[in-house]
Amino acid sequence: MHAWRSLMVVATLFASATGAREGQPTKTSNVGRQTASASPNLKGAWKIVEQSGRAPGGDWTVGATPYLSLYIFTDKHYSYMFAPGLAPRRLFAGDPNKPTDAEKVVAYNSFVAGSGTYTLTGSTLTLSAVLHKNPNEMIGPPLKYDVEILGSTLRMTIANPPFAPGLERRTVLARVE
Repeated sequence: MHAWRSLMVVATLFASATGAREGQPTKTSNVGRQTASASPNLKGAWKIVEQSGRAPGGDWTVGATPYLSLYIFTDKHYSYMFAPGLAPRRLFAGDPNKPTDAEKVVAYNSFVAGSGTYTLTGSTLTLSAVLHKNPNEMIGPPLKYDVEILGSTLRMTIANPPFAPGLERRTVLARVE
């Protein structure tokens, strides 16, 4: 039970620390641009501070930072969840235990989640799915990211991912614990 309380404290602290939001996508930033550390340590809790994408060789376009996010890495496992967009997830109008079909669709579309095992070899982070919100993401090859870690910043870049074919995606995380 203690671990669950710790997770809730982290989520609560993160929610209060991410109050202000900028609404428009911007051009690339330099978050986490420094050289990666020689002995990276993923273990801990992280939040998204930047998400960006580009066509191969193009300029990075930075999108809106998710309203809430939490990535957790243990010695061998990962779990992440985030709410894209600038506002809180919409609550169900009536009985929260009996949402309408339309409310279920909105709720499904209002978050991204996945968990599984990982390996880190050099600068290659390999995520092997066990359980994801989208069941189609639980099959197929593992996702391979190029990562850079500097202090409390983790930069993850993936080329041609199944969720953005033909593009490159980059996620920059800040350590929260």
